[in-house]
Amino acid sequence: MPSQSDNQSDNQSNPICYSSMSLAHHDCRDVAGLIYQSAPDLFTLMFGSHAIPCLTDLVQRSQNRFSHQYVRVADLNHQVVGIAILVPTAQLNHNADYLDLLNFSQRLWLNLLQRLLLRRVLQHDFPTGAFYLGNLAVSIEHRNQGIGRQLLLNCIAEAVTASNAASPLFISVDVNNGRAQKLYESLGFQVISTRAIRLLRRMIGSRLLSLSTPDQ
Repeated sequence: MPSQSDNQSDNQSNPICYSSMSLAHHDCRDVAGLIYQSAPDLFTLMFGSHAIPCLTDLVQRSQNRFSHQYVRVADLNHQVVGIAILVPTAQLNHNADYLDLLNFSQRLWLNLLQRLLLRRVLQHDFPTGAFYLGNLAVSIEHRNQGIGRQLLLNCIAEAVTASNAASPLFISVDVNNGRAQKLYESLGFQVISTRAIRLLRRMIGSRLLSLSTPDQ
């Protein structure tokens, strides 16, 4: 197994490419695996043992928040080593793909989960014209090399360019993930709300952070 210094040497000779995801050039299952890594407990709760196959199907489609059109990737030697998802908030609740992909029992379960849990721990209403930055993940062997930070910086720059006026950029972080929260705050994000419940002796929930983008 290569050491971290070996990985850093490889990165210097083969720089990481940051771009929008392409169905022609990037492996959907690799992307889905990284999306899963960003919140494994949640995705297992949502999709059970079929979480990665379900996410792979969603990545390939266009009417859901995990669609390839919203995925930004870090690519090293034609391998996806990091992802972030940047979604216009107006598109966050477009879930037509779920009707095609999931059977009746799966859709019923997601509806129950939404009503009983997700609405209590996740923010769902955002201002028009804003962006939501979600599901940041870097493969285990490429962490601590600044890839996540660069993905965030690229998404922030893209949101600024796409906004016609000063629009906030939102991001959620698990209440138990203090390390990620520190990263977001180091880039200027500020906590604006916390939603959490105690379930089975464990605190489950999220903090919502926002970053105001400057006027064009």
